Amino acid sequence: MGLIVYIDMDYFFAACEELRHPELKGKPLIVGTHQAELKMRGVVQTCNYEARAFGIRSAMPTQEAFKLKPDIAYLPSDETYYEQISDRVQKLLLQYGIKMEKISVDEFAIDSGLEDYGSAQLLAEKMKENIGKSIGLPCTIGVSVGKTFAKMACDQAKPNGLMVLKEEELESFLKDKEVTKLIGIGNKTKVRLNAMGIKTIGDIKKANASKLVAEFGAVGAYMYSLANGRETEKIEDPADALSIGRERTLEHNSEDREELLGEIAKLSKVVVGELKGKGMVFKTVSIKAKYSDFSERIKSKTLQHYSDSQEPIDISARSLIDLLMIGKPIRKIGVRVSTLINAAGQKKLT
Repeated sequence: MGLIVYIDMDYFFAACEELRHPELKGKPLIVGTHQAELKMRGVVQTCNYEARAFGIRSAMPTQEAFKLKPDIAYLPSDETYYEQISDRVQKLLLQYGIKMEKISVDEFAIDSGLEDYGSAQLLAEKMKENIGKSIGLPCTIGVSVGKTFAKMACDQAKPNGLMVLKEEELESFLKDKEVTKLIGIGNKTKVRLNAMGIKTIGDIKKANASKLVAEFGAVGAYMYSLANGRETEKIEDPADALSIGRERTLEHNSEDREELLGEIAKLSKVVVGELKGKGMVFKTVSIKAKYSDFSERIKSKTLQHYSDSQEPIDISARSLIDLLMIGKPIRKIGVRVSTLINAAGQKKLT
């Protein structure tokens, strides 16, 4: 795996609206969850930087946003339109012919295949320029040795920036940041870490790994590895592996672990039924979460042996779901099995 290029489209929903409403460019703008006539009942999905100057933030009740800026421009969210723009960005990036994972509607992770930081930076600059000229949208890019570190560099470079974070710079970059800056650590985990005397990523690095695993399970091992500058998670390119999966939008946003596992069990039963109907066995399990802010995360686990039963999916889900519960309500959950072969040991071709 080469250096990772992580692309985050800046204030994406609002930026998309500025594309089709150029008269709003440069003016404070919020995109909310409700139609205009019900706007005071909803929340801010995103806002441009002009709005943020007034203290307005995503997930803020729109009623509060209008108190901060009474004459602010408001538009209701149009997910179909944003997906169309996202698809244009994706198609543009695919032209580079390298492995890419679409993290969410506005975030993309790319395995550059490059090991030289200078070459990777030139590639990132070319992508950034191309997105700006071809689509007319700003973006921020981070480049580093792993997906998590590239995203953290990207977050630090916002807005409309580009940051290259070298491997030898990771320790100084990470050590003084509070624990929630590590992707996957939410406020609930932060409270538990603080109770252990752990407040920064540097503290995680100095902690006893066994104690972290005993307290947090797979999440403990995950955070310890990242705090020490190690990441083995690869770019999940859908084109790499044939797969069978199902997703479901929940009746209500949820942070209830057991409720989510129950939904996963229902989906895995359907997946296994289709798998057996096609005479296939699988080796990799992936769980996908889409959050209330429309961001997405996927976590995967590869089994030691091939299987065609539901049990290893549900067992894997119990560890993977912990990596997906990051302090944001989940609105959609998905299950996917991949690395498929048929029962006779031949790779699936159709």
